[in-house]
Amino acid sequence: GFLVVPATFGFPQLLVREIAAYRVKGEWGLILWLLRFAQRVSLLASLAIALLSSLVLWFLSDGFLGEAVRVLALAFVALPFWALLQIYGEALRGFGQILTGQWVSMVMLPLCFLILVGTVWVFLGRIANASLALGLHIAAASIALALAFYLLRSQVNRSVPSNAPSQNTAIWLRSALSLAFLTLLSLIPQHAGVLMLGWIRSAEEVGLYKVAFQISALIPLGYLAINTAIAPTLAQLYAVRNMIKLRKVMLSACAVATVFGLPLLLLFTVKGVWFLRLVFGEAFAGSATALAIITGGQMIYAITGPLRLFLIMSGHENKATLSIGIGSAFYLLSNIALIQLLGLNGAAMAFAVTWVVTSLLNLCFVLQIFRTKFLGLGGKA
Repeated sequence: GFLVVPATFGFPQLLVREIAAYRVKGEWGLILWLLRFAQRVSLLASLAIALLSSLVLWFLSDGFLGEAVRVLALAFVALPFWALLQIYGEALRGFGQILTGQWVSMVMLPLCFLILVGTVWVFLGRIANASLALGLHIAAASIALALAFYLLRSQVNRSVPSNAPSQNTAIWLRSALSLAFLTLLSLIPQHAGVLMLGWIRSAEEVGLYKVAFQISALIPLGYLAINTAIAPTLAQLYAVRNMIKLRKVMLSACAVATVFGLPLLLLFTVKGVWFLRLVFGEAFAGSATALAIITGGQMIYAITGPLRLFLIMSGHENKATLSIGIGSAFYLLSNIALIQLLGLNGAAMAFAVTWVVTSLLNLCFVLQIFRTKFLGLGGKA
């Protein structure tokens, strides 16, 4: 999963943004060139990463069991399939095919995998090992990838004139690299807390924190769902400088995220101890305070998510990267201090405050863009 981020090279979000914007401006030639460029770069990047990782695995293979080596090798083989499947799915989103883009990876892939597993189970009676299971997953990914390619090609043939040559590869490459870096930085608040807590404190606190963090991850599901739908719309509205509709879409997205997350926020903060005892048992009731704190951070992340998405979809990913970069640096430093003092509650506080800092920076950048681009009160944003 982690290797898919550099393998896709930042193109998934770029495809959603640029295809949506080019459609509304009628720049069809740029769509064709962008699709070809993204596909080639992602394929080359994924193959290079897979080859390099395989060489590292070969040198270190003596330290792994045979089955582990086979599973890792198959995972590297699967990397180009996973990368291109994400590329095609996001390109379909850029064309406004929101459900189709999600359906290929979230429905078709697991459905094909289940069918293949069922077939093997009927003929062999069992799934013998992890290598076979991963091999079946690769086969399912190849089927889903072929379907995604067909759907995308059909969409392109319907929408894009064939005689519209144009390209802008230098700008695309810079934006893709920036978006890839942004995605990698976004992983720090999601995973570094567990690692640093395990380094500084006990394994018991790591378990308590992990449970609290996973439960709190339910809070931003509303934003993540609406994010999938509104990303192309934000890119199109910004491309035509429709400030009124843009503001309405962003406020509506914030409202949806709030409505979805607020009941969970109340449950996890007011009845957190009861919920943990009911679902996980008495042993995990000690993470109730951390759950309440992390839930607050996740709520801030969800409510202000449309601001971050707007920065990306409007071509200001450098500002979003700066925000998350400052937030991540603050997160790492505050984790070291607060974990020493407060343990898992300190890690939770660092997470929550990090999203406060990041969200305030995003808000400042969005307000600056609205003033300069739409109200003409400043220079170029």
